[in-house]
Amino acid sequence: MQLNKLAATLAAVGLAAPSLVLATNGMIMEGYGPIAAAMGGAAMAHDNGTAALANNPATLGLMAVGSRLDMMLGFVGPDVSAPGTMGASSANAFYMPAIGYVKKEGNLAYGAGIYGQGGMGTEYANGDMAQVGVGRVIFPLAYSVNDRLNVGGSVDLVWAGMDLVVTGYSIDFKDDSDFTGAAKGYSAAAKLGFTYKLNDALTVGGVYQTAANLPDLKGDGYRVAGFDMPATLGLGLAWQANDRLMIVADAKDVMWGGSMNTVTIYDQGAVVAAFQQDWDDQIVLALGLAYTFSDAFTGRLGYNHGKNPIPNRFVNYLWPAIAEDHYTVGFGYAFGKQSELNVSLSVVQEASVTGTGAMNTGMLIEHSQLNGQLMYSYTF
Repeated sequence: MQLNKLAATLAAVGLAAPSLVLATNGMIMEGYGPIAAAMGGAAMAHDNGTAALANNPATLGLMAVGSRLDMMLGFVGPDVSAPGTMGASSANAFYMPAIGYVKKEGNLAYGAGIYGQGGMGTEYANGDMAQVGVGRVIFPLAYSVNDRLNVGGSVDLVWAGMDLVVTGYSIDFKDDSDFTGAAKGYSAAAKLGFTYKLNDALTVGGVYQTAANLPDLKGDGYRVAGFDMPATLGLGLAWQANDRLMIVADAKDVMWGGSMNTVTIYDQGAVVAAFQQDWDDQIVLALGLAYTFSDAFTGRLGYNHGKNPIPNRFVNYLWPAIAEDHYTVGFGYAFGKQSELNVSLSVVQEASVTGTGAMNTGMLIEHSQLNGQLMYSYTF
């Protein structure tokens, strides 16, 4: 009964929480939760709290017996412009709350949570704009098979919302809210992961996440076909070099080629625009370290690189998800045995692309970001 009440509360929070955010590895965040985000997003093989729901649920098997509640607020600050054509986008601040609860009893860990997966957002002086957001209500389950092996998975309820105004095509659907999109769709996905302790210092972990399999997004008489979030496959290591230093590294294959091809906009059943995308699959590399200065304070550094997945001939000023290099820093501070604060900051180096296709020839697009995450944790 208690878990059912928690699930209902999380669902209510999910409906109220802003889900529109411009993300950085294509349309997904460079890191989920400030513990992982401060270390470049690497999260496959170490305990990073209930952000495991969005990363690798098997890492819940690494947490101590008891309950953990995480409350998080993320900030994404994109700086996007198309100099000489559209000018600068005024969409430069997005906020993304998240919440997660996990209880570990013996070898079993379970819970529920809400995390925004990502999206894109731009708004220009001529009125053209796009906001796309994807979020998940996640129900994880992890099991410690023995002292070395943990397995885990999750069922994810996925929602997506889109606002889009393109004056050249007379496309105009938006709900003027930072919380939803005028065109909506709902689906389900799943994750399956593991961690394995090779020796006292080295742990390996991995996860497979299915594609979101989103249906057409619908609203205001419009229908959006061909928009989906990709399947991902990740593998990582965590090396406890000594009592104070941990070094982590992840590699992830984000399979955009199976999800972002042509996004077609219908108005009252008739095609009004077809935006060819044909994104490439994206290999994302994340490196990080954590150093424990004292029982209370831990410092973190990291780097994340994901090659721009959008071919130059198809890059679009409405959703320029072209960022590649991320430099991350953060810390954790324990107020006592039960409460802790974790903070991360990501500086996303400016990326620029010049279009080479029939619809974007010569269009210069620039994109940089400054992102942050703040999480308060309580264990009991």
